[in-house]
Amino acid sequence: MRQSKLLLSFVLVLFLQGASFAQSVRWDPPGGQLGFNQVSQLSLVFDDCEPDGPPALPKVDGLQFGQPSQSSQTSIVNFKMSRTFSFVFPVRPEKRAPVTIPAFNIKTDKGTMQVPAARYTVGDTPVGGSGLTVSDVATATLETPKRSVWAGEVFPVNYTLDVMRRYFHSLGSNVEWAAAPAVTDDWTKPDPGETIVRGERRVVSIQSTRASIKQPGIYSLKPAAQMINLMVGTSGFGLFTQPNVEQRQIETKPLEITVKSLPPAPPDFSGAVGTFTFVSKVVPLTAAVGEPVTWTLELAGTGNWPDVTGLPQREVSSDFQVVQPKSKRAMKDGTLFEGTLTEDVVLVPTKPGTYKLPPVRFSYFDPESGSFKTIASEPVTVTVTPGSAPVLPPANSGAPVQFSLNPTNPAPSAPALPAAVTPLPPENLPRDPINESSTGRVPLTTPRLLLLCILAALLCPLVLWLVLAARRSRTLDPQRRRREALTALFATLRALRSAKDLPAALAGLRAWQTETTLLWEIPHAAPGAALVQTSVKRLSKDSGSAWNTLWAEADRTLHSRENSLPTDWIQRAEAALQAVKVPGWNPLSLLAGRHLLPFLFSVLALATLITPISANATTTRTFGEDFTNRYTRDHDFVAAEKFAEGIIKENPSNWPMRHNLGLALAQQDRWAEATAHWTSAFLLNARSDVTRWDLSLGVQRSGLANPTLVELSRAEGRYKLARMATPGEWQLALVAAALLFAAAVIVLLLQGYRQISGWGKPTALSATLLAMVLAATATFSLHTYGQLADPAAIFVWKPTVLRSVPTEADTTQKTSALSAGTIAVAEKSFFGWTKLTFSGGQSGWVRTEDLISLYR
Repeated sequence: MRQSKLLLSFVLVLFLQGASFAQSVRWDPPGGQLGFNQVSQLSLVFDDCEPDGPPALPKVDGLQFGQPSQSSQTSIVNFKMSRTFSFVFPVRPEKRAPVTIPAFNIKTDKGTMQVPAARYTVGDTPVGGSGLTVSDVATATLETPKRSVWAGEVFPVNYTLDVMRRYFHSLGSNVEWAAAPAVTDDWTKPDPGETIVRGERRVVSIQSTRASIKQPGIYSLKPAAQMINLMVGTSGFGLFTQPNVEQRQIETKPLEITVKSLPPAPPDFSGAVGTFTFVSKVVPLTAAVGEPVTWTLELAGTGNWPDVTGLPQREVSSDFQVVQPKSKRAMKDGTLFEGTLTEDVVLVPTKPGTYKLPPVRFSYFDPESGSFKTIASEPVTVTVTPGSAPVLPPANSGAPVQFSLNPTNPAPSAPALPAAVTPLPPENLPRDPINESSTGRVPLTTPRLLLLCILAALLCPLVLWLVLAARRSRTLDPQRRRREALTALFATLRALRSAKDLPAALAGLRAWQTETTLLWEIPHAAPGAALVQTSVKRLSKDSGSAWNTLWAEADRTLHSRENSLPTDWIQRAEAALQAVKVPGWNPLSLLAGRHLLPFLFSVLALATLITPISANATTTRTFGEDFTNRYTRDHDFVAAEKFAEGIIKENPSNWPMRHNLGLALAQQDRWAEATAHWTSAFLLNARSDVTRWDLSLGVQRSGLANPTLVELSRAEGRYKLARMATPGEWQLALVAAALLFAAAVIVLLLQGYRQISGWGKPTALSATLLAMVLAATATFSLHTYGQLADPAAIFVWKPTVLRSVPTEADTTQKTSALSAGTIAVAEKSFFGWTKLTFSGGQSGWVRTEDLISLYR
């Protein structure tokens, strides 16, 4: 037993002696790689000793140390006991450059020891084992809608964090922003939401604050930063599974902003910039000598309150004793820029009488209008009656006294200005509402467009061709001259009946003979009776003798000494003329070859029927002002949305109201629906700067990256040509090309029938070439628009499911995910379902409420 104790003591002594030589302090790991802006852990390990107080670490450029945690461990290996004590520091590299922790001395319970230097490289380490950099997984932006503000103006600042949902675990810290020289409010609380961008579900957190910069200049404010926890995998199994988390810091770009100097200020300007109200109150208005009168001034509003030092001076008669308490400043919780400043002054009258308290004026700069404004209180009359106890008047009684309260918050000293930087253009923001109300051109279906073009190209030439053929047929009709002679003979006989003298009668007989030769086609200007009888019998067998007798009697009267007609000659001539039957014009004769041959090849032209097409900017009832009142004056975006939806339901092609509805939806952060209506406005008026701006803004803010919409917003290549007109206007251009071709054919027809001179052929050739170019351009542009040129085009505004049958009850049916931003054509509807057809030929059913029609 005694030997066992000796042996145990000997072993313990050897163990303690061996342990005494293992005391050291070191970094673990002593080197390696750290991720830029990634939180890692470095342990300061104490082997067989403990620190004597908190460790004093050296400063390391580019490496930030956090608050350490502590751990200790005791182990026995091969009869040797060892103790370790560790400070575990969270560290984050702030630069993409190697960092070195220099050697330093530290106090321990075993004396002062030296910690060896540790060297680390810094790089962009991938997130987990994904191969993605942190910028691929998460981004943060710091932006303001106002890139140019006035000195002292309060402007909004928005911070947006965007993280892939499958990697997001939680926020690791609040937003940190060293905004100096700007003065800022606290950030609003984060309210993460989810969206889908290019099929990837993402977490989006938006926080906002307000800022103000006192001194003018060009500023590059420091980036904002936030720690986020990323889930890079899991460990364990079953119920004991837990996520593996990496902590990374996300930084924004610097915020570039230009601060403009205020214009020349009025003399009483005290430095207030914003929107303010000013109230003056005097209580009571009637008091006895010695009774107090309280004069209260209250300034309230939104502005640069840190720079507002006090209220303006007031003037009162020296017949009052003045008691000046301190002013009271009350700010809204969590903000530096909304509050009130109140000053109560107690006036004690020393003499009876009527006193007028003059108005108090306060001048401030209004950044919205860019001008100085002055608000003033109303003058007040105070009546002082004699009191029971006299009050001694102050010295210099009767003279006016000016007074003001001392400011409670002295003006802060001007911060040092940062280095000047080049200003950047502002980010996209929604435009103002449009007050006018106009309709755009809705495209036609493809079959109707083709029919319209075919009819437009060929009906006009065909009609003109038939008219010209008819004119030629009537001109060349052999019976035309006989019909004209028959009409002339009736007129001649009426003239003979009314002739009053011999010369007139003889002239009438000569005219009768001339027209008779034309009626009966007699081939002689002065024929004998035999030739007349033969010519008449050739055309009318039973009329030869009657006309022969009439002709002989007329000859005898004209050429003999007896210049008199038988008394019944005119009656017999009229009877003979009534018996003559001359064939009329046959309309079918225009189809004869001799009439069509001058332009026979035109028969290949087809018909055209130009249906009425609505004007591109037909003015309708104007509702824009009603919308603007709800949107701008009342800031009731929900009411503005409902109002615009009602107008669009009555007139879906009202593009200004589509623009306005998109504005109301965007103000509610419903960017996907806003993009759908902005797309519709663009398709109804593609040349408007407003609709082009809307399309670009919607694509940028919604994340719905439909390839056609993205290219149309960029306006590069063929898309630049396509967006020079809407699909409806390009269809109209196609019809115009058909009409231009028809005009060329008409010119050739007119020349073929010798209605115009030789300029017809070159003109027709030029018109034909122009029609071909216009038709090719319009067809190419319509092809570029694709399904957007279909009047039944729809916009899928939220992720949904494409089903093979219109029901959700059948769980065995084939389904497919349908991404937001998809463009398709609505084929038909069925009890809340709409059948869609896609450009690749696929079709399926979708809930109607997930769709927005672009034209209907």
